[in-house]
Amino acid sequence: MSSSQTPSAPAPSPRNTGLDRARAVAVIAMVMGHTLDAVLSEQARDGVGVIAYWSMRAVTAPLFLFVAGWAFATTVQRTGAHGASVLRRYVPRVALLLGWGYLLRWPGWGLPALFAGDPGVWRHFLAFDALHGVAGALLLGAGVLALLPGRTARMVTLLGLAVLFPLVSPGLRAAVAAGGWPLALEQALVARTSNFPLFPWASYFFVGGLTGLALAGVKRVPHWLCLMGTGTAMLALMALWGGDPKVSDPTLVLWRVGLLSVVAGLAMLLPSRLDGMMGPVGRASLWVYVVHLPIAYGWSTFQGLASRLGHSQDVLPALGLALSVLAVSLFIALPAKRLYGRWRRKGGTPELAARAVASAAVLPEPPVSG
Repeated sequence: MSSSQTPSAPAPSPRNTGLDRARAVAVIAMVMGHTLDAVLSEQARDGVGVIAYWSMRAVTAPLFLFVAGWAFATTVQRTGAHGASVLRRYVPRVALLLGWGYLLRWPGWGLPALFAGDPGVWRHFLAFDALHGVAGALLLGAGVLALLPGRTARMVTLLGLAVLFPLVSPGLRAAVAAGGWPLALEQALVARTSNFPLFPWASYFFVGGLTGLALAGVKRVPHWLCLMGTGTAMLALMALWGGDPKVSDPTLVLWRVGLLSVVAGLAMLLPSRLDGMMGPVGRASLWVYVVHLPIAYGWSTFQGLASRLGHSQDVLPALGLALSVLAVSLFIALPAKRLYGRWRRKGGTPELAARAVASAAVLPEPPVSG
């Protein structure tokens, strides 16, 4: 080979279709849950089946963050990225997530109060939702994986962060409640008016990243079995120990991690013949998320189902509406995702395009209220 020739980049390894299934399940559950929350009547919410579903619905947002971290760490490990290349790849995505997050919370209904500095409107605008939470956790995770090239060091650090965030959340919450913090920082860290502040919610992202790195070294045991076995063991230990999820942030996180591990394992067991449908849905989950929120809850001065119908629907009509919102969201989001992918590939060199394809499995891609 001539010394002037550039070695061809290694071919990307096959996609983790089980991960794609888990991501699709996470975003579909999110859309269904938000729509039901927006329109289900108070009487219907008292039904036994709905109560059982509502208790399980608490795992949808943690699952979304978990699969985001899983996909992120898997992609970085698979492509061998380290150092500044990790930051170059993911800092723009952090900016994109934050931009979408703040845009979705734009208070068009209260602009005079916003410009007048009204604290209530600013708290609404600056509150952290799922996109903000994933963005913050992604920035921290990218920093860790950029600084630490070794898989073991990365796993140990992500485990430490996953444990640290729930442990320090109560103390940090008390410190913020004492006052004196900038509002934007308060909303990002622990504010109760934020649906997904970084403490403790980023823990699920770090657990997902740890899972992705750990499963990368597992060759002989099915990954679904690793997830379900670990989740079942965690739930059994928590039940034997008597850990009440309402007692503290750490116990709540442990319960949810056990549940979401089982759910993710079950999602990986879905038939492979569904991959042609579920793969694109999982990879377009950011787009699905952005599209469905205005439909379900409204945006700015646009009224969504929550305002137009309110809590007025029985179970079957509400399920029909949820499926309709999912269908409309996919109808808009999937073509938008494809067009965006073509635009990105046209805007870069063939090498950058290949890298973009190889890294397509990250986040709720380019990826939640719960």
